[in-house]
Amino acid sequence: MADTFLPEIENPRKAGGHYAKSIEALRTAGKEIPGIMHLLAFKPKASDLLNQFTQEVMRGDSPLSPAFRELIATITSEGNECAFCRDSHGEAAAVLFEKEGRVKKGKGHDFIGAVLEGDADLTDAEWALLEFVVQVNLESAEIEEKDVKKLRKAGWTDEAIYDAITVCALFNFYNRWVSGSGVAWNEEESSVASGNRIAQRGYIP
Repeated sequence: MADTFLPEIENPRKAGGHYAKSIEALRTAGKEIPGIMHLLAFKPKASDLLNQFTQEVMRGDSPLSPAFRELIATITSEGNECAFCRDSHGEAAAVLFEKEGRVKKGKGHDFIGAVLEGDADLTDAEWALLEFVVQVNLESAEIEEKDVKKLRKAGWTDEAIYDAITVCALFNFYNRWVSGSGVAWNEEESSVASGNRIAQRGYIP
């Protein structure tokens, strides 16, 4: 099975930058190559800027923890029916929530599943922000200032709201980038490995 709908960009001779090396290492090891790596390796000058932007959005200073930002990425991807991003970033969120001590060791996956089902142990303020993220994702044209005021009343600062909107917007890009290019997981363990890499190393290859 092809890694993407765009076989020309999978040509090793057209790959460059850090991801070309990662692709070759995975190919040599006989492991699944995440299709997004082909997208990132195809035009590395643009990808380097994208990686830097993503790293700052997802790991830079913020009132929102890295785990919560990964959760927003997961919620956004679920809403856009992008299983590739949902699975890898859901794994990253699970690992980080355990690392941050919000969830007991070994319970991260259950926690993320419960969030997606609307039945997790989050604060009222956190649920309010996630509900707003869903609105940003699916009904952004319907948002009014009163919706933001509700978040302030729940205790969120404008910086936190800004960061939540930015994560959601960023993953709308990623969701459409990978889905439109035919990127999908062939093996479940590959998405788990990808999520662990994201949790441990972030977004700079």
